[in-house]
Amino acid sequence: MTSKRILALFMAILCLLADIALAEDYYAKITDKTTVYASASTSSSKLGSVDSGTWVFWSATKDGWAKISLNGKTGYVSTSKVKKTAKAVYVKTGTAVLYKSQSTSSTKLATLGYGQQLDGWYKEGDWTKVTYGNTGGYVKTSSITATNPCTMKKTGYIQASEGKVYKLPDTSSSSWEVSGTVALTCTGVYNSTWARVTYGSKVGYVKYSLLGTSKYTAPSKSSSSSSASSSSSTKSTSTSATKYVGVSDVTLYKTASANASKAGNIVYGCKVTVTETDGSWSKVKYGSVTGWCKSSCLVSNNPNTLNQTVYVKDKSVKIYEKPSTSSSYGTVSTSAALTCTAMFESTWCRVTYNGKVGFVQKSNVSTTKAGTSTSSAASGHSVKVDWFKGNIQSAFYRGCVATVTDVKTGISWKVRRKGGYNHADVEPLTASDTAAMKKACGSDFLTWTRRPIWVSLNGKKYAASMNCMAHGECTIKDNNFDGHYCIHFTNSKTHGSDKVDGDHQAAINRAYAAG
Repeated sequence: MTSKRILALFMAILCLLADIALAEDYYAKITDKTTVYASASTSSSKLGSVDSGTWVFWSATKDGWAKISLNGKTGYVSTSKVKKTAKAVYVKTGTAVLYKSQSTSSTKLATLGYGQQLDGWYKEGDWTKVTYGNTGGYVKTSSITATNPCTMKKTGYIQASEGKVYKLPDTSSSSWEVSGTVALTCTGVYNSTWARVTYGSKVGYVKYSLLGTSKYTAPSKSSSSSSASSSSSTKSTSTSATKYVGVSDVTLYKTASANASKAGNIVYGCKVTVTETDGSWSKVKYGSVTGWCKSSCLVSNNPNTLNQTVYVKDKSVKIYEKPSTSSSYGTVSTSAALTCTAMFESTWCRVTYNGKVGFVQKSNVSTTKAGTSTSSAASGHSVKVDWFKGNIQSAFYRGCVATVTDVKTGISWKVRRKGGYNHADVEPLTASDTAAMKKACGSDFLTWTRRPIWVSLNGKKYAASMNCMAHGECTIKDNNFDGHYCIHFTNSKTHGSDKVDGDHQAAINRAYAAG
């Protein structure tokens, strides 16, 4: 073969690869209202239409067709109706690190704070390609959102003697000095702990508990109670009201100043009695402790309205004095029953255990005991659906949760589809689901042995096959399953050989015949 023919063949292969396989899910915008088809053909069924300006994910291209996904559903539109472009995304966690490549061991290019806007280009596994100013890199997808969390525009005040403006929502980051009482514009609040503010031309963060709603002068640390009261620009008012701590934790001071001696500490959900107010400060009584705290830390509505029994998952977990991993005071054993009374920021459970109040991370507890599953299979006879020609891929979309039932044992558990093109790559939803799967599979667990199963989706039962081998990447970190496993449907293929696997198809037929 001549060098010219070799070059031509090489270029053809490159074009083919570029046409049929984009790197991952690109951000894209519909440029003109268009019909969405079930497959890459105008003769296929119509799934609906999308309006101009709609944001979608563009995951593959073939013969002038773009495979797109929107709200968990997939379909095809003409490539002339959609354009890959950057979409504004925002940091939704306290901080997010911008890495040079898709690895936490790669070079750190920048540390970004809550609410920071970035240009998102595409998702690749657990990572998203972004640009920050003129710098391109990768951030963890779990740390960003397409919805701007900082749409607030509220004036707040901070006094130089009480706090600083930090570059990041972290007291170890660099800070800017302020003098006197400074007016800031609060644009958003993270975890009820940090306020994202604009300070002149700068953007920074202040402790939310120190951000007052009115301009005031705090009492002098050296003044007596009477002189402090007379020098304050606001008049102290006696009251009697029941309030609750609405932030992670609050320090109580002996007078209405963060420079005063500390009187104690109270945590989220604690019930207090407000006996006096002075500007933006409240004097509270909690048990035998009396002290002052910022009024913005207190709420009127009792957050302790839950009374739900939860169980520690398949390992002992730490219990904390407050919703912070720096405050551990003990451990709770496997399957221990706790009473959850409130949730803090959807990530911490306020619990009672052996007469004590504490906090455990939501990811470490479940409403069911380890080894059990609340999954239930659909009724009726199973159906066989072609993976490429049927509707199973749109029904079992990426991120969808389904119920898997082992045909041999009848045991069911829940899974979430992680991805997969030739077949479905799935993960057990919780540690309890992994335990149920392990019980069903027995000696087949963590092997490539094919097993007939039913997959229940939207009230329909699909005949399918699975192996039980954990392999590759995982997106669920607390399910006790290190990786994902494969589920095959009629005519699906393996990723390695790109061929239909006879053993999987035989297991699918057994599932279909069994019910």
